[in-house]
Amino acid sequence: MDYDNLSKIRAQVALYTNRKTSNVLDGDFTSIFRGRSLDFDDLREYAYGDNIKDIDWKSSSKTGKTLVRRFIAERKHNILFVVDTGTKMVADTSQFEEKSEIAIDAFGTIAYLVDKHGDDFALMQDTDGGIDFSYFKSGAAHFENLMTRCRQNIGRDGKKGIRGLIDYISDHIRRNMVIILITDMAGMAELDEKILRKITVNNDLLVINIDDAYMYGYDVYDVEKKRYEDDYTAHRERLYQAEWRDRTSRYNRLEQLYRRYGVSLVTVAKESEIIDKVVELFERHRHENIG
Repeated sequence: MDYDNLSKIRAQVALYTNRKTSNVLDGDFTSIFRGRSLDFDDLREYAYGDNIKDIDWKSSSKTGKTLVRRFIAERKHNILFVVDTGTKMVADTSQFEEKSEIAIDAFGTIAYLVDKHGDDFALMQDTDGGIDFSYFKSGAAHFENLMTRCRQNIGRDGKKGIRGLIDYISDHIRRNMVIILITDMAGMAELDEKILRKITVNNDLLVINIDDAYMYGYDVYDVEKKRYEDDYTAHRERLYQAEWRDRTSRYNRLEQLYRRYGVSLVTVAKESEIIDKVVELFERHRHENIG
């Protein structure tokens, strides 16, 4: 097996760390996760600053005191990557780069950091052949295998969608995990309050939004109809501004909803900003107050 994917990602991370300092990239990785990947130990009384998700309501009602669960750290985290698929993922971003390539490189960058830390990771995607779900493992061969599978699957239209995958994870995977979801705004919008509440009870969820091209920009190509949009429609500045306002409003609503459930979110539009955005995502998840 050649290791072209690993070599590319390793070189990009090395170049970045030569220019900037980041505790996340230098190995201070465990602290970004909030406790959903920990084993239960015992109970203690609630103290200011504790995560309300750790409150044991049943025990609290019996004792008359607010009790929180304490945890013991595992040696390894279990990291599950959910990478969106389908025709929409072979479209362009707002910066005229391929969504699929940015999604694959974002997955590869985080998978490389996860593997470097010694954690186990797996990949789940929705394809026309059903759910493609790998084992939780680590190592260079596993990394290369998943990068290859991700690239092969990303243009294939499945039936479950992002909501279906997250629902499947909640119902069938009996372990605490850190879930890294790589999707676009359409995929983000599939996760309503009900499914977010369900998936974040026992898991951390971090989301990378791959930014879509604008419908009313220049040289707009419709990947479903397989043709360029009419120039008269595509080049209307007022339509572009209206689309920008609508997209911003929808994104802000989703971000507020996600924040209520401790879900950290960043948007990526071009390859050159992937590592910066990954660092930003980890730092947000480490520092944001989600209580």
